[in-house]
Amino acid sequence: MAHDVYISYSHVDKAAADAACATIERSGVRCWIAPRDITPGDEWSAAIIKAIDNCRAMVLIFSTNANNSRQIRREVERAISVGIPLVPVRIEDVVPTESLAYFMSTVHWLDAMTPPLEGHLNRLADSLKALLQVGTQPAGAMSGATAAAAPRSAATSAFAGAAFAPAIEPPGKRGMFQEIMNFNYQRSAKQAFGWYLMYLLIGIVIGLVSGYVAAIAAKSFDEGFNIGRMAGQLSAVPYNILLGTLLIWHRQKDAPNLLLALAGAVLSTVSGAIGGLIPLAYLSTRPLMKKW
Repeated sequence: MAHDVYISYSHVDKAAADAACATIERSGVRCWIAPRDITPGDEWSAAIIKAIDNCRAMVLIFSTNANNSRQIRREVERAISVGIPLVPVRIEDVVPTESLAYFMSTVHWLDAMTPPLEGHLNRLADSLKALLQVGTQPAGAMSGATAAAAPRSAATSAFAGAAFAPAIEPPGKRGMFQEIMNFNYQRSAKQAFGWYLMYLLIGIVIGLVSGYVAAIAAKSFDEGFNIGRMAGQLSAVPYNILLGTLLIWHRQKDAPNLLLALAGAVLSTVSGAIGGLIPLAYLSTRPLMKKW
């Protein structure tokens, strides 16, 4: 039997995947889901590949477990490589790992974190049904590879306008010290540490330059040293205020975020960039402001 949608999920999230499968199939869209649709005796990996290649869309039940699963990454990579639209359904507030973010950067996803789950799944089913109908062709209208490719192309175009929420930003595979100047990005803990180190280095350079310039007018070495040290310390205040403003501009202006930005400015007056950048690095890991 032909299947329209492949459901990718971690075995830990089987309950959510089964619920999604049942809701989608009630709308008339046929799903392929393991282990239900694996023919007894078939090799598991071969059955997965065949199912993905012959479906018209993939639904990814996205969670912490899926995020850390190598099997999920392989399935997503396969779907993207053969041109199948990917529809992530996020059931937990988690940022994609770098490998998954690479494939998910240009797709849209459905947030299904707030209960009840059933309402989100109904919305998913309706959107998938509309998406797949766009690619439907009358029987006999096309044949061979052309008929197989056309629905995917049409579905991919339709997917861009489907009613899903925009995905989290990362537009590619990013390392610890990449995208340092991108403030519209929710970082992982490792990336936030890299952000801290880089901006600490920049802050030290700014402090040294400011101190040197301020000390030029001093009458003695001791006086110049004290003036330079104070000028370098004070230079961290506007520096941290600027960074905090750029970070919070793209995030919710709620109490925790505002306190983190304020803490960055306050700590910079006491410990310079070394201490002031710590709350700002944490602020860079906070979720981005939703614009939909």
